[in-house]
Amino acid sequence: MKPIVIRVKKKKLRAVKLVLAGALALTVVLVMDSRLRPLITMIASYQAKLSATRSINDAVIEVISKEDVVYNNIISMVQDEDGEIASIETDMITVNRLKSEITNQISDQLLEDSDRAVLIPIGTVLGGQFFSGRGPNMEFRILPAGYVHTEIYNNFESAGINQTLHQIMLSVDATVSAVAPVYTTTTDITTNFCIAETVIVGKVPQAFTDINGDKSDMLNMLNDYAAEPPPEIP
Repeated sequence: MKPIVIRVKKKKLRAVKLVLAGALALTVVLVMDSRLRPLITMIASYQAKLSATRSINDAVIEVISKEDVVYNNIISMVQDEDGEIASIETDMITVNRLKSEITNQISDQLLEDSDRAVLIPIGTVLGGQFFSGRGPNMEFRILPAGYVHTEIYNNFESAGINQTLHQIMLSVDATVSAVAPVYTTTTDITTNFCIAETVIVGKVPQAFTDINGDKSDMLNMLNDYAAEPPPEIP
């Protein structure tokens, strides 16, 4: 009877050791995961933004080059009787068509580029100058994770005395996911493009006033240059 009892005790002891070893291994994995997950998420998010931004840039450049987008094809200037610019008009049909083509091209480009894997060395994830770029690679796929939103809008900036810089801007918002067998992270990308611009020149005034400072007397803050003196009252 004793040998049988001893064998049973050994089996129980071996089972306990296996359970303890499994629990220890699981604990190590969980601890490593809790420490590495933020680093992997940060690096994967950066790589996802880099890859998606490159895809968006390629798509926008392709459409603008194909459509030969120039300022005069989108904006018309209306002049008054004196030949001065009274208003500017936007060709909304051209703008909406351009917006639709850019949105579709970006979506197609993101899907096409999702076939390319993004490789991140394990050493880079572990950190440290010695390990950076070393070791086997973690493979991520950059997949679109939502609808691509585009907007074309006008931007006006002062470019000098009675001169205005008019820019036709394109804003792109997209969401992509970096997907790996164990880790997945989603990130948003917002980027802006100037697709056309011009400087609108108006009539140069005979005088201008430069106001600066906030503590001087108002009369000392007014400096008129090249202004005609007021007529004398008899």
